[in-house]
Amino acid sequence: MNTLLKWELKQTFTSKSFKIIGACMVALPAIFLLLTLRFAPEYTGYQAFIEGLNNYNGFVIFLMGVFAGIHVTGAFEGRKIQAAVMAGNSRFNILMSKFLSFMAAAVVYGITSIFVSTLIAISMQGMTGLDGNILRVIFARALVFIIVEIAYSAACFLSSMFIKHQGGAIGFNLILMLMSNVIAQILLCFEWSYPIVRATPVGQSMILMNDISNSNIAIALTSSVVTFAAVIALSYAKFRNQELK
Repeated sequence: MNTLLKWELKQTFTSKSFKIIGACMVALPAIFLLLTLRFAPEYTGYQAFIEGLNNYNGFVIFLMGVFAGIHVTGAFEGRKIQAAVMAGNSRFNILMSKFLSFMAAAVVYGITSIFVSTLIAISMQGMTGLDGNILRVIFARALVFIIVEIAYSAACFLSSMFIKHQGGAIGFNLILMLMSNVIAQILLCFEWSYPIVRATPVGQSMILMNDISNSNIAIALTSSVVTFAAVIALSYAKFRNQELK
């Protein structure tokens, strides 16, 4: 497992897709934040920080589905997974190595992008307008937000396990991420559906902008852990009996 994971991480972090998508994930939210502050100089540092999180979420919707399609479905098309099975590795170890490398990439994207956007917000607007203690409203929120975004993106890992062609996986993932975001925004407008949406990573990607209470942090983290477990379980159920060609 360790050798397989090290190999998978090396393949991931040296791939062109990781570098290109990573550059976009860092640069585009930062550029949009700079443009926002250029035309809305009245933003406080805190408002600029929240805007940076929003921008990152927007590009997660469009870019993580692309990365998942390349990372998972592309590995099947390139027969890398088939080769790992033929080398005697267990399917569970192969799946976990693939999933953990996907998560590692998402962690790098999240930390780097949000750090850059936060640095821009604070350097341009200062530590102004903070709605509470900096450790909670900035650092705790950013950390939980990154975890939630990774869980949100994990849905694309699962969907990519079910689609045979890389192009189809990318297209489906884009629709999945976009539509789930739109539906969550609509449902948050209704009081009856708020508790349901709140218990999902996609809902928390919006709710965390305003609610950083201990109870909501607990819900956000719990929903993320449940999502990770569900993605692993369902992905393995598919992969375990999948005929490799």
